[in-house]
Amino acid sequence: MSEPRFSVESRWKGTEHEPSIERMREIISELAVRDEEHPDAWLTHSDSGWILRLDEDRFAYLEDPECKIVAHMESIGPEQALQLWFRFATGGRQAIHREPWRDGGPHVSPVEQAAREARAKQLQLESDRSFYEILGTELQDLTCRFPGCTRGHIQHSVLCRVHHFEQIRGRKCPFDY
Repeated sequence: MSEPRFSVESRWKGTEHEPSIERMREIISELAVRDEEHPDAWLTHSDSGWILRLDEDRFAYLEDPECKIVAHMESIGPEQALQLWFRFATGGRQAIHREPWRDGGPHVSPVEQAAREARAKQLQLESDRSFYEILGTELQDLTCRFPGCTRGHIQHSVLCRVHHFEQIRGRKCPFDY
């Protein structure tokens, strides 16, 4: 079996290898629904590793194999997006190079950047809180094995909630200190 020529990462269903044009149309139509956590979908050209990403704000981004935005276009409607994906899937960058790309990513004002960062922090904290809560209560039959910790352990772990959180998430726990 040969390598797929391209793959598409859809918003909610993961990677699909060489989806049909009708399936690509469906994936693009999903971008009409706002979803802060999954705002985009992208097509990767397998031979080159280049990516053509589309987002719910009707932007198209051309990214190099390291996922760096090289160029962008705005106000991309669903049919234009489908044509871009189709041509990119079959011919790579060369097939779309004559489009009116603008160098780099779109300009984001400092106010908008600050708002995006604040929202990202809020979403991260909400995600962290959900994870922390599902860890459950600490049991007192055994002490947390983290050096110097006197808290109890959580079920299915030798660590307390805080230290289990830190081990899994790889960063300081923002709760219960």
